[in-house]
Amino acid sequence: MKYFSTIGAVVVFCIYSISAHSITLTHKCASKSGATGLSSSHLAEVAAANNIATIQVSCGKTLTKTMKELAEGKIDLTASVFILNKLMSKGVGPYSALGKEKGAKLAENIRILYSYHIAPMFVLISFQAKGIDSWDKLKGKTILNGPPRGGALTTARRIIEVLAGVSEGKGYTGKQVGWSSFDSMFLDGGVDATVRPATNPPGYLPLYIAAGKINVVSMPKAKWESKAFQRFATAPGNVPNIVPVKSMNWGKVNIISEDDKFRSLAQVAGDAVNKNMSNSMAKKLTAAFIGTLDQLNKKTPWAKNSMYGQTDDKIMGFCKAGVKFHPGAIEAYKEAGISVPDCAKP
Repeated sequence: MKYFSTIGAVVVFCIYSISAHSITLTHKCASKSGATGLSSSHLAEVAAANNIATIQVSCGKTLTKTMKELAEGKIDLTASVFILNKLMSKGVGPYSALGKEKGAKLAENIRILYSYHIAPMFVLISFQAKGIDSWDKLKGKTILNGPPRGGALTTARRIIEVLAGVSEGKGYTGKQVGWSSFDSMFLDGGVDATVRPATNPPGYLPLYIAAGKINVVSMPKAKWESKAFQRFATAPGNVPNIVPVKSMNWGKVNIISEDDKFRSLAQVAGDAVNKNMSNSMAKKLTAAFIGTLDQLNKKTPWAKNSMYGQTDDKIMGFCKAGVKFHPGAIEAYKEAGISVPDCAKP
């Protein structure tokens, strides 16, 4: 962990920073309007209010990179996607250059403070003028499917492959940009659709609605229930997700489903620290966060659906993903009367 001295100054770092204490921590997140942006900004707020630390938050980052930075001790906190933690531990996918041995050592350095659904849904979104009202119509199209080399990109590609039967470069053209430019690329009309993570409802959706009529397409029931998709949907860090369409308060969009259910895939993450963070600091940060969940859940219409602070393994999949809580976080949960699964204890 890196500590820096500040003297009552407000530090402006990319997006925001709340100054309150002589200890300064760095926190990197993905989309500012998504689940990682909300968790990091809330943690910065409550850490300042409780005189724990000043947290400099920088969003719009690719988490495959920031998780490696965290594991190497270059930053203090980041959102840690469970599936990426698993891939790092095996030295595969975006971490293939590390190799198995180095990847496993780095993954062992990552410890979560609390978890949440970073993407309660993965959705297909398109302007109605593009004529895309089913996953089959993605064939031959240009699709915005994630940041370069990010976990969202890996997931979107696999979803399209299973549901539409096409792969990038053969059945469709994929486009990738960082989260900070994602919405503008979609709105510019240079792509036909996007397959991307979404909160429920998405924080970015009002921007899209303001620009035109929108289709949001559920995953087709038969393919969602297929062995191929369910095998992927239950892989480490993934959770199958199905919600009633009538519960989706998404505003003036055309939600397309063959019945009254919206089928999708959720992904799990947690705000994480390096294992070398002191137990005292990890405990204070975790206690401040989980002790103010009522405040957090009132900040956006979708916060409660993201399940911040949930410790139920059936909902979060700690055991299958192999992620571990920081010992200080476990102490905070214990004092709050909340149990952590044994499999998630270091």
